[in-house]
Amino acid sequence: MNNSFDFKRFGQVLAYDWKRYVRNFGITLLVWISMPILLWVASLVFGSELPVGAREILIFGMVAITLMSAPSRIYGKANLSREGVAFAMLPASGLEKFLTMFIYCSLVTPFLALLGAWIVDSLLSLLPFGGFEEIAMSEDFLRKISFGDFVMLVVSLVTAAWAESSIFMFGNMVFKRRKAGKTIAWGILIVFVLTLLLQLAHFWYAFGMWVTETSAQLETRFLPWVYSAFQLVVAIVFYILTYRKIKTQKY
Repeated sequence: MNNSFDFKRFGQVLAYDWKRYVRNFGITLLVWISMPILLWVASLVFGSELPVGAREILIFGMVAITLMSAPSRIYGKANLSREGVAFAMLPASGLEKFLTMFIYCSLVTPFLALLGAWIVDSLLSLLPFGGFEEIAMSEDFLRKISFGDFVMLVVSLVTAAWAESSIFMFGNMVFKRRKAGKTIAWGILIVFVLTLLLQLAHFWYAFGMWVTETSAQLETRFLPWVYSAFQLVVAIVFYILTYRKIKTQKY
């Protein structure tokens, strides 16, 4: 049953994990969604207007944090020796467990976080007092942007969210304790080691020149697609690793 897929069984797993999602992550998600309220209170206390750009950075930063914390909050016990037995004994295949984890960590979480924070920010901007004078993500360029550029923007945001989510899903299945923190630490360490090796091997300068020349040869409008493709590759790699870890997890 490890590789099988049944729609009825998959639906039952989705319903079961939704209860776990609300129980283990619901309050945390509400707290992060409510972060614009703190900025609004600060603007009211200090009598200053907060630029839309700063509020948008907060919203997307909050989404990034929820993506980091979601796997460990929802499925933090999935790879533990004792507590993980319930996850292992769940009447579902490894594929169904992985797809459910993907849906809640990589689709539901960023959607609810972004939509919820934007709604809170928008409601606060409608108040006749406070420092929120304009609704976030309502700039003129979004109204005038072409359909192709809008699609490119959406694709870049989705692939970035998936790349981040996949890394923390894998870290959640590998580490036993302090899962999100260890994933961040190992990510920083890997980047540092790779950079150091490139520096010691005298490849960094040549690589940098190659990137510069290659970028100059590409039209600017194609670069976001290149970044999105790279992010998608990263996501696919770590999703595959997570799936294999779920299948081979020993208790």
